[in-house]
Amino acid sequence: MNWRALPRRAFPYLIAAAGGFLLSYAAVFLFAFPAQVLPDDGILPNVVGKTFEDASAILTKAGFPAQQGESRYTKSTPSNIVLQEDPPAGSRQKRGTNVVLALSAGQKTAEVPVTTNMSQQQARIAIENTGLTMGNVSEQLADQPRGLVIATNPPAGTKIELPGSVDVVLSKGPATVQMPDLFGRSAGEARSMIEQLGLRIAGMSRDTSSLQPENSVIRQIPAAGQTISAGGPVSLTVSHFPPPPSIKIDTGISAPPPSSPPLPPSRFPLPASR
Repeated sequence: MNWRALPRRAFPYLIAAAGGFLLSYAAVFLFAFPAQVLPDDGILPNVVGKTFEDASAILTKAGFPAQQGESRYTKSTPSNIVLQEDPPAGSRQKRGTNVVLALSAGQKTAEVPVTTNMSQQQARIAIENTGLTMGNVSEQLADQPRGLVIATNPPAGTKIELPGSVDVVLSKGPATVQMPDLFGRSAGEARSMIEQLGLRIAGMSRDTSSLQPENSVIRQIPAAGQTISAGGPVSLTVSHFPPPPSIKIDTGISAPPPSSPPLPPSRFPLPASR
């Protein structure tokens, strides 16, 4: 083996290895410290349409720190996507300039509130306070008192896009109702209780022979304690005092006759007395 010729043969390999090492070092340095090897200014890359994380990485590599700006609700762009950059893309800026990125907040949503056991008006206020509107209102038989909310569609806690509406289901009351005792209650109070139970007034008659207070219930059909189907009829009888008869009192004193009108003056003068 010719030992003297060995260094000459290895020399090209040493040159190639050294060149490769220098290129690798330069590439790593350029990637890790781009702002120190690039010129002082540069063209801002376009990052609109990218996620904030991807946009931040692209800008940082180009020597421009990224800063999160305002969030805007938009129906057409998913959340966390860059909508706008400031300064604008394509402009020449000094490296190190902060680039503010406006992001999409996605479609604005609202959470359906809890309205169970609220009245229809209370539920409407609670729903509208979230930015939603009340949709269809329906009724179904339930154990809850008539007129109270028993369910919503979508259910409470669901997030829905704005604008949106919430359908409400109200209770019609139970399938069967036990008749309450209405005796002695005013007609208005009895009517309110009957309607609250999901029943209806079939008729209301008056009894002038009762000694109960005026306009108070003295009879009911069905009787108190009986079971009646929801929506069933209820008849009531209430007390009523007829107006007292007018009494003409004879005092025995007759009215004086009308006075006679004065006589007109005579056209013939009376003879003078002697």
